[in-house]
Amino acid sequence: MPSPRKRIGFLPSEEVHEIIEKLCTANEFSQSKVTGLLVEEALRSRGVLNESSGQNHNDNNNFINFSCDRETFSKNNRSSLNEDEYAVNKKVLSDDIKMMHEFIEFKYFKKVMKRNNNIIE
Repeated sequence: MPSPRKRIGFLPSEEVHEIIEKLCTANEFSQSKVTGLLVEEALRSRGVLNESSGQNHNDNNNFINFSCDRETFSKNNRSSLNEDEYAVNKKVLSDDIKMMHEFIEFKYFKKVMKRNNNIIE
């Protein structure tokens, strides 16, 4: 049955494609799923997408993040995938994400206060 939503085609750069592939392998997700999660994460970080919008976020909580060093993805360094390299401590990641959300809320509060500064005066 066709979906009422239109598909979005995305042809990533080679470096981005390698990162997506490694995330797919580490998380056992499809490329489409990983790309969707990354887009939602990017939109949330920009404050465009609300936390309550979209699908159930249980998949995001189990999404393994990793640091993206340029050397890791260089064309000259095509070593076999070591999944342990890309796993992070979920407690540390959770704490970092909470801190980022608090910072975004603070920035939004600051923006609202600046916009409404003339009301207070």
